[in-house]
Amino acid sequence: MAEFLPTSNRPTTHGSRRSGSFAADLADLESWIEETPRTATVKGMYMDSFLSIVERCGAPRPTDKRFFTFKDYPLRDCMRMTLDSVCIIYPDISPREGLIRIGRHVYPTLSNTTIGKVLFSVAGRSWERTLNLCRKAWEVSITPGSASLIDLTERSAKVELRSIWNFTDTYQVGVMEGAMESFGVRGTVRPITQGRRCDVDLLLEWEPISQ
Repeated sequence: MAEFLPTSNRPTTHGSRRSGSFAADLADLESWIEETPRTATVKGMYMDSFLSIVERCGAPRPTDKRFFTFKDYPLRDCMRMTLDSVCIIYPDISPREGLIRIGRHVYPTLSNTTIGKVLFSVAGRSWERTLNLCRKAWEVSITPGSASLIDLTERSAKVELRSIWNFTDTYQVGVMEGAMESFGVRGTVRPITQGRRCDVDLLLEWEPISQ
C-alpha cells in the first residue's frame, strides 16, 4: 500500500502540485455531497471507525465530537469529513484516488472493533462467506441504501449497491479492495454506475483461492 503523505493544513485547489484535473475532481465530489439527501444517515460506529483511520494515517482528527455506536448521524457530515481528510492525507493525488485509498482501511479497521468482530465472526477466514455478509454490513451502517450479492462464483461476484451515497464509485471500491487485501485475495474491483451516482455495481474478480 502506498505511503501516507500527511500535511497540517486544510487543502486548497491551488498550488504548483495541483492540476486542473484535481480541482475538477474536487468540484465533482463537492456536488456529490450536495446531492446527497439530507435525511441520509450513517451509524456512529462507522464515524468512529473513520476517525481511527484518519489518526492512523497521521492526519489531524477533523472533529472532537463523540459518536455513539448505534446512533444515526448525517451522512453528509461523514462525507464532508472524509473528503477533507483525503485531501490532507493524499495531497499529491486526485481526490477520487484518495477516496479509494482511504476506503481500503475500512474493513481492517472495522473488523478489529468489537462490533466488527461480532458482525464478521460467522465468516471466519472465508472470503466467500464474508462476501455473503455484504448486505447485512451495509444494512446496519447506512440509510437509505441496500446491497445485494449476486453472480457469486469461485473467481468473481457482483455487488449491487442501490441508493448508497457515500462515494459509491470510489470510496466503496476501496472498501472492497481493502477486504480483499485483508483476506490475501489478489483481485480487482470495477465500478459500473447504473444511472444515478448512488446506484453502482461493483464487479469483483480474483485469482483462484488455495484451500
